[in-house]
Amino acid sequence: MAALGKKFDATAHDTTQREGYDELPNGTYRMEIEASEVKPTKDESGTLLKVTCSVIDPEDLRGRKLFNSYNLENKSAQAQEIGQKQFAALCRAIGVAEVDDSEDLHFKAFTVKVGLGKPSKDGQYPARAEIKRYYFEDEGDLPEPAIDEVQPVAKPVAANNNQRPAANQNTPAAKPAATGSRPWAKK
Repeated sequence: MAALGKKFDATAHDTTQREGYDELPNGTYRMEIEASEVKPTKDESGTLLKVTCSVIDPEDLRGRKLFNSYNLENKSAQAQEIGQKQFAALCRAIGVAEVDDSEDLHFKAFTVKVGLGKPSKDGQYPARAEIKRYYFEDEGDLPEPAIDEVQPVAKPVAANNNQRPAANQNTPAAKPAATGSRPWAKK
């Protein structure tokens, strides 16, 4: 048991919750990293740095989150190169030349262009906001944070009802599994 120190009255607070989840609108943002985690890639052959960014400005979106991952090591040379270039751009935008610990990047402001990405190829996940460009202080004037006047219209994701598509009439039907066998088991 953990004592709170004094009684908390939940009825004294507004508990209205936002319906649904809206992606960040396209625009230029001032952000900071508030959390980070180094994890293995899905196939455990590489290393990802996952970060949680928080909007600082524009003020009306302060506190909204943007999640990003950087492929630091990957068995695909191309994926690794892209991930390392993106991470290097983040470091330059923050003003850090070398990093030993991802916490060295926390709570340091940087400016980015955010835009709506593409949905997953399989249609399971909708398009989400992603960092499209990092701005560097050493290049001169940083753009003012602002939301773009024109916003893309996100396409809805088809509902996944866990049903197989209709069988192709031009291919032979699959043979039914023997009673009691598991169709996914190796033979």
